[in-house]
Amino acid sequence: MNTKRLQLASIILLIGSLLVELSESQAWVAYAKKEVAMGISLGLILFSLSFNVKIIRTLGLPKPAKKKSLLLVLISTAYVFLAYAIDLF
Repeated sequence: MNTKRLQLASIILLIGSLLVELSESQAWVAYAKKEVAMGISLGLILFSLSFNVKIIRTLGLPKPAKKKSLLLVLISTAYVFLAYAIDLF
């Protein structure tokens, strides 16, 4: 897959994770356990991060593509911190 497709897939997965979290918190979808929604959401985020890390580690890519992937990694980690770490406190 080329860089733009991986970045687009990463954004779609991040939005999907956000929608899963919103559906759980707003009771749009009734999950049997809260952990199911958390697991699905976390899995989507991990796939998103792995796509961006693959782009960052690829040699010979233009700097704008790497910068965009770094920004997506930063956004994903901030989202994970807000969604999960604050939930622990």
